[in-house]
Amino acid sequence: MSERIKILFIVNPISGIGKQNNFEQITKNNINSDRFDWHISYTQYAGNAEEIAAEAIGKYDVVTAVGGDGSINEVAKVLVGTSTALGVIPCGSGNGFARHLGLSLNPRKCIRLLKDARFRTIDTAFVNDSFFVSVAGVGFDSTVAQKFSNLPGRGITTYLKAILTEYFSYIPKTYEIIVDGQKITRDALLITLCNSSQYGYGFRIAPNAKLDDGKLNLGIVHKPLLAEIPLVVGLIMSGKADKSHCVEIIECEHVEIKNNTCGMINLDGETVEIGSTFCAEVNPKSLKIFC
Repeated sequence: MSERIKILFIVNPISGIGKQNNFEQITKNNINSDRFDWHISYTQYAGNAEEIAAEAIGKYDVVTAVGGDGSINEVAKVLVGTSTALGVIPCGSGNGFARHLGLSLNPRKCIRLLKDARFRTIDTAFVNDSFFVSVAGVGFDSTVAQKFSNLPGRGITTYLKAILTEYFSYIPKTYEIIVDGQKITRDALLITLCNSSQYGYGFRIAPNAKLDDGKLNLGIVHKPLLAEIPLVVGLIMSGKADKSHCVEIIECEHVEIKNNTCGMINLDGETVEIGSTFCAEVNPKSLKIFC
């Protein structure tokens, strides 16, 4: 019989739409007790998941974020470069990282399937000193993320409301971009830096992104005409964003972006201040995961 695995679940009790409610009972009823020794910790405030994860390094084989992409970011950033692996039980709103991994969005099923999980190593990335594991974005992207965080409720309806509230008045910006040493200039609705393929909710902005190829996918999205929106959205949702003339995707290892006039960036679903100029780069094979 394989060696038992010590696993810690870090639960964000206010993440998403409440899938993590009664998580202790859900875990008891569905986890394979022959394979796992498990424990649950609940976060009390913003940033607490990072603290709990730091304390767990070396004590547990796997530290699992039970929440959304923001919770995953908090846990993953302290596990980088350690022998402790990141696990994910998606209980957020968009769940972009979990969707990319192909995880079930049903916590019960996800816990049951842990018995078949394996360890692997993936890339992570940084924008200046700020960590992300899935997707970072500026322009309309960060505007929507900030609007979404300030709206009541969660889920796809609230996310679409944030998009529609801002889209028609948003004016594309001109960005100077240096991609692996080559300078280009683009007028863009938004620019994404993708380690995984999507924001969440099925919006696969970089369908060919891989978590372990040592590359980022730089996505430059131009604002479509009103009549083009259904086609562009359809291509993105069907994993064919690269087929749209409104979407330009470039594989790269290092990116510098200038003229981020709002000074904000969306990092794994959370809006943070970054400044008007910043550099992003991939950190290859830096995070052990269990999925």
